[in-house]
Amino acid sequence: MRRNHKQNIPSQSVAAKSRAEQGVATATATAPLLLDEYIRRVVGSSSSSSSSTFPTQHRSSPAILERGRTNHVLLYNGCFNPPHRGHLAQLVHALRHAGPGLNVVGAVVLVADDLYLKWKLAGQRGALSLRLRQRVRLWEEELALMAEEEGRRCWVLSETLWPGHADRLDRLFGEDGVDVEFVRLAGGDKVRVAAVEHGLWGCRSVITTDVSRPVDFYSSSSVGDVALSMPMPLPLSRHGEWKRVVVVGERQGEDGRDEGVGSETLTTKSTVISSSSSSSTSTSVPQPSRNIWTCSHGHYNVRFVASSHDERVDPDLSSTKIRGIVAAAKKLDVDQLEEKLRGIALSPGLLARYIKEAR
Repeated sequence: MRRNHKQNIPSQSVAAKSRAEQGVATATATAPLLLDEYIRRVVGSSSSSSSSTFPTQHRSSPAILERGRTNHVLLYNGCFNPPHRGHLAQLVHALRHAGPGLNVVGAVVLVADDLYLKWKLAGQRGALSLRLRQRVRLWEEELALMAEEEGRRCWVLSETLWPGHADRLDRLFGEDGVDVEFVRLAGGDKVRVAAVEHGLWGCRSVITTDVSRPVDFYSSSSVGDVALSMPMPLPLSRHGEWKRVVVVGERQGEDGRDEGVGSETLTTKSTVISSSSSSSTSTSVPQPSRNIWTCSHGHYNVRFVASSHDERVDPDLSSTKIRGIVAAAKKLDVDQLEEKLRGIALSPGLLARYIKEAR
């Protein structure tokens, strides 16, 4: 009996170990897949590549990747010398209003390196030229102050290092069976009637908005949030017909953000509803709550998320304008310069200190 008991101990241990391993596997399979954890594994937690918090459509919730559907992450690149409120408005608008069908879970801001910035500013003697780390930090501080408790939704990284990071992320996503697609967020200068910049970083889709600057393919007429017309965007060269994205069953939060529930359907211009339409117009096509349009060129897609008049920021706001303010304010102290930059630049206090330190 004693020998039999001893012989049973290993078998019981093996069974217990097996049950424990199954429990771990089940817990792992059901645990939320946090985008932040993937990025930290690839990028690391060093100060040069730290993550910032940022609000999107799911309040007080981390950026969670879902199995069984495509998760989209925005890539927003630029010199950001310095970053300003227009850059932030573009990012916020795309994250909040891209539509639930796209399932945008987060964004990566990609900041150009110092060598590229030097080339871009060639010939502009005395122009403000912030270092990469400074431009990253200006973004990070502004994003952290915006949403301290809303979870990590945005990461600010070096554009030069991104291709290597993306390759490693793709491998990790594949190992865990989660589908993630990167989508480029571009300004109106990259999406024009004459040409669209496709294919950067392998992105098949581009999103743009008119919240920070006008686009040359679309104009609207509105009073406040009330649209007086629903114009068709002008055709983009070598792209197919624009189709309107109609969000069905979407709810709007208290702060005006789209909460991301519902589904999407597409309508052509023949089914677009106008506020001037007669009351006899068929109600089979639901009234869209926001102007979102999409068109394609081969396997490349463009999504345009229009803004209302009240949402738009000053179209003259630019990094060039800020550099002009800085050049004309050489005699101001840090506090005075910060006041000049407030409401225009991101993290105006930090930017003012950077500028004074450089002098």
